[in-house]
Amino acid sequence: AIRTGAPMLLEDLEEMLDPSLNPVLLKAVFENNGRLQIKLGDSDVDYDKNFKFYMTTKMPNPHYFPEVCIKVTIINFTVTFDGLEEQLLNEVVSKEIPESLAKKTELMLQLADDKKVLAALE
Repeated sequence: AIRTGAPMLLEDLEEMLDPSLNPVLLKAVFENNGRLQIKLGDSDVDYDKNFKFYMTTKMPNPHYFPEVCIKVTIINFTVTFDGLEEQLLNEVVSKEIPESLAKKTELMLQLADDKKVLAALE
């Protein structure tokens, strides 16, 4: 995948990552004879700049070391009951009372603008 630029998915991670992933996480790429390469173990491997590396875990609330957090972007896709309830309610309102949803959106935008003005005045 690194050579061809294809995406790669590593599933079911634990809190401890294998140190051999460090060059990939850091994107420790160098140029050798006009080719992008990355050092994996003892060998240099061609690196395609379109390569994407994704990691997932089934852990509900993983805690990674700061050394890992600075190398990656962590996205929490945990669905809470309140969040799901709000999404479903928005869908129902958008179908049954679309003008109400438009008013809510308008009010949210106005609130954001008012917060900006308030912060500028402080």
